[in-house]
Amino acid sequence: MNILLNVQSLSPPLTGIGRYTLEILRALSSNGRVAHLECFAEWRWISPETAIESALAGNGPAENQTHSIPARPPGAGALRRVIRAVPGAYPLRCAVRDWVFLRKSRSMGRFVYHEPNYVLRPFNGPRVLTVHDVSHVRHPAFHPSERVRHLEKRLPRSLRQADQVITVSQFSKKELLDVFGVPAEKVTVVPLGVDPACRPRTPEETAPLLRKYGLAHGCYLLVVATMEPRKNLPRLVAAYGGLPDALKSRFPLVIAGAPGWGPRLKSPGLAGLEAKGQIRRLGYVPETALPLLYAGAGAFAFPSLYEGFGLPLLEAMASGVPVLTSAAASMPEVAGGAALLTDPEDTESIRRDLHRLLSDDDFRARAALAGPAQAAKYTWEACAEKTVSVYAEALARRM
Repeated sequence: MNILLNVQSLSPPLTGIGRYTLEILRALSSNGRVAHLECFAEWRWISPETAIESALAGNGPAENQTHSIPARPPGAGALRRVIRAVPGAYPLRCAVRDWVFLRKSRSMGRFVYHEPNYVLRPFNGPRVLTVHDVSHVRHPAFHPSERVRHLEKRLPRSLRQADQVITVSQFSKKELLDVFGVPAEKVTVVPLGVDPACRPRTPEETAPLLRKYGLAHGCYLLVVATMEPRKNLPRLVAAYGGLPDALKSRFPLVIAGAPGWGPRLKSPGLAGLEAKGQIRRLGYVPETALPLLYAGAGAFAFPSLYEGFGLPLLEAMASGVPVLTSAAASMPEVAGGAALLTDPEDTESIRRDLHRLLSDDDFRARAALAGPAQAAKYTWEACAEKTVSVYAEALARRM
């Protein structure tokens, strides 16, 4: 089977869809049912090996790696905001990309094209589309306005054009059926996987990384999230601020994640908590460091307002860390009873459940065992194998 994968989302720093694309690419590269794998990024073809190496480099490729995926240069965020303000700039860029992709893929009709990021590019052969959630419909304020307009215009058409659609949870499948009326037989749930590097570790294993950040094993409350509205960080900070000082001193809140599109994190009392060392912001943490950061945490909080899957909570559970997440969207499905569920829109509920997460020794002991057992049900190899089966269905539809 010949596969064409769009790897544009691998541009560092990786966020959720980038992680998905990277892990799918790595697993497909060693899958015996895939005879030939081609990757397309930005305006050109690159090898799977180069795509993986560039994504894992974190800071982007060296100057002489002309076939690598470009990293976002310093100031790219500000430049993108300027471009967003120019009428028609974003649609024009997309149209040019589509034209280049179609032109360069015209001879690849025997390939299955997999688009892991919502919107299909023009292609003459079988097409598989991954749609992670429909948050732009349910919660448009969670996204930049031009992204919402782009998805409103192009996602319905992509869903019609796709031979098969992949989504990542039963929750998201129901959303696709309810919002867009996609036929159920056209949508396959392919859950994400968890990296084997996410596992329980000893204090000796985590010490080198934690020393770098001034942290102690088992003595911090971790959240890993891109700084965007859906992650619900202001409520989390407010709830954390309401905990007893002794608990906050024992478990400082450590926030790890790349800057997102939205405003900077603001919450009453944030500056005071930071001044006391009870809140620490690490910014973007390299992929290779995340498993140690998870495993060293005393607990993990992920009270997101909406997720199609919620990979960080799965990675934290795999690391044997007690987890608090939302009783909303896909999170209960992924947690599978191994995490503490809270109302993400109720600050007092989050505060009360954070207190239990950090102080209930019986729950913490049970969660340390239940989390890895639940996470073991999800592997990237299984994700890739189910994805390849969807490719075969897409091929069959064209015969």
